[in-house]
Order: sequence, then C-alpha cells, then structure tokens
Amino acid sequence: MATFDRDSRIGFIGSGAVGGSLAVALSSQGYPVVAAASRTFASAEGLARRVPGCVAYKTGQEVADNADLVFITVPDDAIGPVSSAISWRKAQGVIHCSGAASLDVFESAVQQGAIAGAAHPLQAFSSVEEGVKNLPGITYGIEGNDEMRAFLRQLALDLKGNPVFLQPEDKPLYHASVVMLGGILIGYTAAVSELWKHLGIDRGQALQSLLQIMKGSAANMEAQGIPSAVAGPYARGDIGTIRKHLQAVQSRAPEMLSAYCEVARVGIPFSVEKGTLTPERAEEIRRLLDEFKDKAA
Repeated sequence: MATFDRDSRIGFIGSGAVGGSLAVALSSQGYPVVAAASRTFASAEGLARRVPGCVAYKTGQEVADNADLVFITVPDDAIGPVSSAISWRKAQGVIHCSGAASLDVFESAVQQGAIAGAAHPLQAFSSVEEGVKNLPGITYGIEGNDEMRAFLRQLALDLKGNPVFLQPEDKPLYHASVVMLGGILIGYTAAVSELWKHLGIDRGQALQSLLQIMKGSAANMEAQGIPSAVAGPYARGDIGTIRKHLQAVQSRAPEMLSAYCEVARVGIPFSVEKGTLTPERAEEIRRLLDEFKDKAA
C-alpha cells in the first residue's frame, strides 16, 4: 500500500509565489491542501483564503502536525533550518522545490523517519496568479526514493507537467542550466532593451519589440528543434554583418561588447551542426569575436 496518494493531506511552509501557485493548482486538481504557514501569518492567511479547506497556522510545526506530506517552499538557504526545527513523524513526507539543493538538507527529518523528496518546478514565479497560469506544460525535476518518485511523478502529471528524475550530483549543473535560460535570459533581455536608448526608444517600448522576437524564436524551436531553428548572421556565416555589430557595440555601448561576444561564441557550434556554417567560416568568426573581446578587456 502506498504511503502517499491523492488523499494525503498536504501542507505548505512558505506561502509565497512558488508555494502559493503549487497549493492553488494542487487544490484545483483535488489534492487536499489543508495547512499553510509562512514567515508572516498574513501571507499564510492569504494563501488559506485561496484554497478551500486550508487553515493558516503561525508555525511550521503546526503545519507538520496537521499534514501527511509537507512542502517546504522557502528560500534555499532556509530549507535546512526550517526542516530541522520541526519534529517529524515516521513515514511523513517532506518535499522542497529547490533546483539547486539535494535531499541532504532534510538530514534531520530523515533521521526521525520522514521520507524526503524534491520537485523543482522549472518556471519563473512572480506571483501566485501568474504562477498558476504558467504551470501547465512545465517540467518538474524530481528526487526521492522509489515511492516518493512515483508520487511526485503522478503529481506532476496531474498538474499537466513533465516529470524528469535527477541524481543528487546533477542538481547544481541542472540548476545552473535553468538560471542560464531563465534568470540570465531576463537580465540579458533587460540589458539589450537598454541598448535601444541609443536609438531614442525607451526600455518599455524596446521590451515589447524584443518579446515578439523571443516568442517567435521559441515557436521556431518548438516547431523545428535544434539546430534547425538556428538563424541569423552567425548561421549564415555573414562576417561582414557580424563585424558591423561588433563595431557598433564597441562604439556606442562598450559595456555590452564582452557579453555580445560570449553569447555569440556559444551558439556557433549549432550553426555548424545545422550545416549552414562551415567549420572554416566558424573559426574565422571566432577569431573576429576574440579580437573584439580582447579590446573590451
């Protein structure tokens, strides 16, 4: 008989964007979300109002006392201390949603007989409303023993997600890849939108234009895959255009020159793989990028 199933009472310690989104989504799929706590009681009360049958508590211990399985959705550095401060029951579930942390943060809980797991939702969360809307279709990076993995796999599928299983030693690289695509992409987009000020176009207007490029690129990748979706002057081997880019950035936005060179360089192998860029032409482009990058140093 499984320890965890759709009837297991679920609690959340941490009622912010991630925890709140998962709690609301799970409740909508029939999972009994019965308890919530957070750094502030007002935040827990806010989540409880969104989820029928959920009670707000002032402490994590109260959540654990009233749930069969507890999601600890607090900042990564706080997961271990929050878990260690709780008295766990044998065979009680404890799950975190960190992409970087493994299950060793639950050492104290496991020593008490709890069953540990991790389910990292591969998505950026800015609010509960947007988080719930963006959950369908995302990937969940899952860790745990066989039973926990089976439960979290089904949970991901019920949320219309894609479960993948991770080994502890893979978590840092996995999370680095997520940050490169998510956090760094947003930062890079923000920096690129600043470049448009040199064109007399404000950041907000620039962002709207850039978002359309990003949406189109995402659609192309979804439809064609990699490397077929790779496009632009690098895929064409258009060195003249690339040189103009480098000269313009060097002249008008030198602070972005190094970033331009690095991002361009990492994409070159996929243009070669596509077959539209010869290895010889690729090496010419690399030398050109290195020449300008050295000037930026």
